Amino acid sequence: MNRSRRQKCNEVNAASLARWIVMTAFLALAGLGYVYLTLQLYHLGERRKAIESELVSLRTQNDIASAQIAAFTSRSALQRRLKEGYLKMIPISEANIVRLTIPPRSADEDEIQPVINPSAAR
Repeated sequence: MNRSRRQKCNEVNAASLARWIVMTAFLALAGLGYVYLTLQLYHLGERRKAIESELVSLRTQNDIASAQIAAFTSRSALQRRLKEGYLKMIPISEANIVRLTIPPRSADEDEIQPVINPSAAR
């Protein structure tokens, strides 16, 4: 009787079962990791696109500001504002202007002069 009971029980190979469990867990974790990294890549791509569009917008604003600065500081714009009375400017008198002249160079300046060490001459 003991023998018939033993035939009816299913024997489980523990090593094989553990191997299949480990392989299944590894594949499940690899799949979840792949999905997570794919979603990260998508979100970072969207973030990069938003930052690049913001950069283009800031560059456009910078170009507009540079053009406005050039327009507001041009000679004609300053003269127009001076006529409107917005600017109070007075001409600079000739006595307040300093003019610097560079003396002409002589041909001797281009030559290399030997340096004499006074302590070696003794």
